Amino acid sequence: MQMKSSLLSLALAVMVVIALVAFAPATLPAQQQVRITGGPTLDTVNSNAVFITWSTNLPSSSRVWWGKDKNNLTHLAEGPESGQTNHKVEILNLEPNTTYYFTVESGQTRGTKAEHEAETPNVYSFKTVAPGQSKRNETPQVAEAGAAAGNLENGKVQITNGPVIEAVSANSARIAWSTNIPGSTRVTYGTDINNMNQLAESPWGQGGQTHRVEMKNLKPNTTYFFQVETGQAAGSDVESHVYTFKTPAGGGQLGRIDHPQQVR
Repeated sequence: MQMKSSLLSLALAVMVVIALVAFAPATLPAQQQVRITGGPTLDTVNSNAVFITWSTNLPSSSRVWWGKDKNNLTHLAEGPESGQTNHKVEILNLEPNTTYYFTVESGQTRGTKAEHEAETPNVYSFKTVAPGQSKRNETPQVAEAGAAAGNLENGKVQITNGPVIEAVSANSARIAWSTNIPGSTRVTYGTDINNMNQLAESPWGQGGQTHRVEMKNLKPNTTYFFQVETGQAAGSDVESHVYTFKTPAGGGQLGRIDHPQQVR
């Protein structure tokens, strides 16, 4: 009798343990944030091109925003889409003996959504050399140190890169841009430039200083106008110019448009 009681107690104990294991909440591994761990470095600089390198803690995309004006980095150069931890991007068609400014950016994507992005807080500069000359393994100059941190204090939002159109289908479009500090992410759009009464937005601060919005339920083969907007509080909003694009016919797909047509 005592043995039966012991076996019953043991069986009940085993069942309790199994139940606790079965219904215990699963512990998911924490998602890691992409961080820039090395660089950027000017791998090679010549009269009309430059290779920029940097490293990250996780495989991620490779992007360089650049231009001749440190406050208007509207050109984009990218590396291969496949994620790497060592990044190398080439910028072509530069002018000799000219100063350029840039920032680098790496991120991961899930489907069509960009997540866990990292970008340099500083704006860097380099100068191309005369034809026939070259430089190797140079450290870029810091043209604007901690630009994001400095502007965060006074809350003045500026659009620093873009907007660009990352993808367009017959029924949707994805718009991206960057700002000097985090803020709201809004796109107003419509088929009439004087009546852009439709709104697409993303949660506040979701992408940090990089903003992405998907415009859905568009009509095929139709011209749209849009304007992006980022702000932190009432009165601190900044708006872009007005741009336009045309959706392809049903089933069509357009690639990235780095310089959408400005109409206003």
